[in-house]
Amino acid sequence: MKTSAPIAVVGSANVDHVMQVPHLPARGETVTDGAYLLGFGGKGANQAVAVGRLSGACTFIGAVGKDAAGAALLEGMRESCVDTRLTRIDPATHTGTALVMVDQQGANYLTVAPGANYSVTPVQVDAAAELLGASPCILLQMEVPVETNERVLALGKLREVPVILNYAPVRLLRPSILRDTAVLVVNENEAEALVSFAVVEEKSAREAAMRLAALGPSRGVITRGPAGATYWDREYVGAVPAYPVKPVDTTAAGDTFCGGLAVALSEGKSMHDAVVFASAAAALSVTRMGAQSSIPWRREVDEFLAREKTPGVSDPS
Repeated sequence: MKTSAPIAVVGSANVDHVMQVPHLPARGETVTDGAYLLGFGGKGANQAVAVGRLSGACTFIGAVGKDAAGAALLEGMRESCVDTRLTRIDPATHTGTALVMVDQQGANYLTVAPGANYSVTPVQVDAAAELLGASPCILLQMEVPVETNERVLALGKLREVPVILNYAPVRLLRPSILRDTAVLVVNENEAEALVSFAVVEEKSAREAAMRLAALGPSRGVITRGPAGATYWDREYVGAVPAYPVKPVDTTAAGDTFCGGLAVALSEGKSMHDAVVFASAAAALSVTRMGAQSSIPWRREVDEFLAREKTPGVSDPS
């Protein structure tokens, strides 16, 4: 991958209202004694902050409302080495908003009102074409309109810039999206939506990896939480165990993983080593509350890798 310019992230940005509760409520149940946290998130913004903190530079292309939440969100991103000059401020709607409940084991419920995230359009992508074409890679998720992602993928193909797609949340896709994706990142549920069978243990994860590779992406990862990650690199399928940490909040773990993976691949690391690096960054993130507030800086990840035993390759065959 080219490394002459910052990684570009096209995606969503949200203000997060987080409630840490003793347990997640059942239907119709009220759970009291929660602790409240106001923070910033959105898959796109989280991944941009991860890239910025782990590489020292990132460009974010997204949208926020013309409100105090949007202004504060952008300021926080800039403090994390993210260039937000191509982020649109939409006066016609609010900044994307997420309601998050987190239990004492780190499991969560999330609901999102997209707001300005649906203002990220193909026209905005076209306006950023020169910057995107100079990036070592482009990172996408599924919280902006699908046609916007399609335009990014077409541009990446035209300019020979690899696109990393985090297929989250699950949405209907045209087959061309996966054919034009260089690296695909999914969790077990997202993988199941694409391959139409349950991904529940290493054998099925390996089968899913081979099926996903056949759909187009020559490289990719299935993140499996405490079970680690299964990855494919063209013909090879491997696995990296998770680092053993005590989770506090898993909200931004997947986004931190994606940002770490993009940084590591853009630095020329092998797929295996990139997954190890991304896993370390994600492991640190789950030990902290919040979304962007939990994302580690490069020094922290390097120190973590220096003192922790590196997970080895496991061969599920």
